[in-house]
Amino acid sequence: MKNLLRIAKITLKFRKSLFLNLGFNILGMFFSIFSFAMIIPLLRIIFNSSMDVFQKMVNSYNGIFNWSKEGIVDFVNFSLAQYAINNGRYSTLILICGFLVLMVFLKNTFTFLSTFFLSDLVQSSIKSLRDLMYQKVLILPLKFFSDEKKGNLLSMFSADLKEIELSIKATTNAIFKDPFYVIGYFLTLFIISFKLTIFIVLFLPFAGFIISKISNGLRKRSQKGQENLGSILSLTEETLFGLRIIKSFNAQKFMKNRFNDKSYSLYSIMLGINRRVYLASPVSEFLGVLATSGVLLYGGNLVFKGEIQPDVFIGYLILFSQLISPFKSISKAIYDSSQGIAALERIEKITLEKKIIQDVDSKEEKFIFSKEISFNEVFFKYDKEEVLNNISFKINKGETVAIVGHSGAGKSTIADLLIRFYDVQSGTIKIDDINIQELSLGQLRDLMGVVTQESILFNDSVINNIGLGLKEIDHNQVIKSSQMANAHDFIENMGEKYHTQIGDGGNKLSGGEKQRLSIARAIYKNPEILILDEATSSLDTKSEKSVQEALDRLMKNRTSLVIAHRLSTIQNADKIIVLDKGKIVEMGSHLELIKKNNFYKNFIDMQSFS
Repeated sequence: MKNLLRIAKITLKFRKSLFLNLGFNILGMFFSIFSFAMIIPLLRIIFNSSMDVFQKMVNSYNGIFNWSKEGIVDFVNFSLAQYAINNGRYSTLILICGFLVLMVFLKNTFTFLSTFFLSDLVQSSIKSLRDLMYQKVLILPLKFFSDEKKGNLLSMFSADLKEIELSIKATTNAIFKDPFYVIGYFLTLFIISFKLTIFIVLFLPFAGFIISKISNGLRKRSQKGQENLGSILSLTEETLFGLRIIKSFNAQKFMKNRFNDKSYSLYSIMLGINRRVYLASPVSEFLGVLATSGVLLYGGNLVFKGEIQPDVFIGYLILFSQLISPFKSISKAIYDSSQGIAALERIEKITLEKKIIQDVDSKEEKFIFSKEISFNEVFFKYDKEEVLNNISFKINKGETVAIVGHSGAGKSTIADLLIRFYDVQSGTIKIDDINIQELSLGQLRDLMGVVTQESILFNDSVINNIGLGLKEIDHNQVIKSSQMANAHDFIENMGEKYHTQIGDGGNKLSGGEKQRLSIARAIYKNPEILILDEATSSLDTKSEKSVQEALDRLMKNRTSLVIAHRLSTIQNADKIIVLDKGKIVEMGSHLELIKKNNFYKNFIDMQSFS
């Protein structure tokens, strides 16, 4: 029950659909009871061939109506008997059948309406969860994603959400529909025969015990299954991304074995889960038949003793048979909710994650950068690993500052801290003497344009990639930006030019073309501060020359922080900062550092910039 309530909590935001679903469920339940209750007088009309029986019913009625069980039954019997005497048995049969058809029509109408609002409730809840997950993905720090497999995240957005969708549907019915049907049917059965119904009630704890035994352990198994599915998706993504390397190193067999191991593990887990889940329906049905057999034996004995009329007993059995469906639905919801909770707990890794970059509300719409950027005694760690140690330097407006050092020295971390992908553990980073943590993320990042070693492009048109994040894109300005980035010529040669779809990650473009599009995007944004992170390191000589020309245009009269890989990128910088093991070991111009004949000179001699 705890699982059912936890799943149901997801739907509480959509009270309108929830209450409408509940209301139509109750109406559907009433008309369902009425439609099946009409079977008793129907049988009475068919089985009683003598009109004397109806005359006795009329004569025995005292004419005083009351709301007791006996009073209601006597009034219904009197009314039908009077109608049968006045209009004949066949006319009475037509009346009852017509009333039965009306009840069934109303029941199904309200059932459809309840299902309609249930669908709205389920889809609204899933959309809300999906939107919340995506919004959280956009604001979570990068470290979260370095710790979490991509396949796991993709599995959360697909398989886990689907599991929760099924659970919400089953749970909503199990809480807001099936109990009302069970209560309504039981009350009617109690009215018809108290003894028979007590017999059924005594059977329920046994049925509940069997169902709970089957459902135990489903939650943990489901969680493990979803984690394994995430691993498979992650491995599949790695395979698609690295097919060239896999084939080049003849690693197909190795990758196949890795995949087969993970696939078999998922197969074993899902087989165990499905065995239990698929057991739910036959077990529920068997328990229902067991209860029905008991009712037949006990009820038949009551008929033999004359304590209950045969037509009433048959009507009772038909009503009782309707109890099996909601009980099966509730038992299925218990299984589904166990799997849904496992999926929800995985999703909550994202939705409840509190380690986010704290934003501030800013009254100013735009921050004007006028003087300098300063790092002041900055320390930073990834978990326990120290990355930056007591980093202090300044970048004056309009300056180009290059950062060099071996791989792992902390170069890219400096850029990440400036743009607030991470926050410093101690020290401050300021722009014009204002701590960047006092600026809103929007204000801070509006100042900056980023070009990285890996060209990040999206499966969209050229123009939408260049104008990323903007509602309105100036086509003429896009062309000018592309020309400055040496990208205009190859764009014009594409099939639909600026409206050409470039494929997933820009896979229809070469490395140099992708990088020039990234530069065009940065030029179009026209940022005051430019961050270049190894922007030419992965290009061939011809592509590098074209990209370097574009970068030179982009950096002109702009404040630039350059994470350097090649000598050609950094030798013209106003200031060069040399990092070693997270510390600044040298700082100065190219010529000044060459004269020192130390760290920087060694880098030049070895040509080992990274």
